[in-house]
Amino acid sequence: MNKGLTIDELASIVKLPDELAKLPYLGEFYGTVAWTVRSIYNGYLGWFDGNPTNLNKLPPKKHAEKMLDLIGSEEQTITAIKKALEKQEAQWAVELCDLLISAEREFNIGKQLKAEGLMALSKLETSANGRHYYIAYAKELLED
Repeated sequence: MNKGLTIDELASIVKLPDELAKLPYLGEFYGTVAWTVRSIYNGYLGWFDGNPTNLNKLPPKKHAEKMLDLIGSEEQTITAIKKALEKQEAQWAVELCDLLISAEREFNIGKQLKAEGLMALSKLETSANGRHYYIAYAKELLED
């Protein structure tokens, strides 16, 4: 934090030392190191990450609409989501799905593909809380 790293940068690089990560009772079964890093960062520095762009961000729907317009079409976005899922890049796929959902464009296919991506992420998650949240949210998306 003192070196100006953002919450996302820190969460992606802070790891337990190997000798601790190998201990069975320090497995990420309830929470994760990344979640803890985010919590500590937020506790010390709050929501602002130091980037002035984030002081007054666009509302999610407007941001999503502008991103989809920039990408070119909903169809191109859907193709990119499917390609990401095929390449096992589920996080990227669900982030793209959020554009469709937030902009309320191709809403149903966005929800279906996001549910697929969340189920893929659940299979990678060692934290029971994270895994079950992915699964519960995916099921909720498919119920609507």
